[in-house]
Amino acid sequence: MARTSLSFAVPDDPDLIARLATRFAMDGDPPVSFRRTSAVLTFKSRTSEMMLRSRVIQALTDAAGPDWPSFVRPVT
Repeated sequence: MARTSLSFAVPDDPDLIARLATRFAMDGDPPVSFRRTSAVLTFKSRTSEMMLRSRVIQALTDAAGPDWPSFVRPVT
């Protein structure tokens, strides 16, 4: 399967980034990786876009709480 990516504008919060890294380290296969460039986090995995989006949203909810949509914005 091809690599899928999603990008989100996220505040510069080292604690949030650390919680996301921990959350994805505990996740199953296929692994999700992410990289920060400027104010954008790009998540990548060898899965469908729908599955990656679901896993990223769940990780953001776990790491930042249910209010994460108030400060995280999708980047197209």
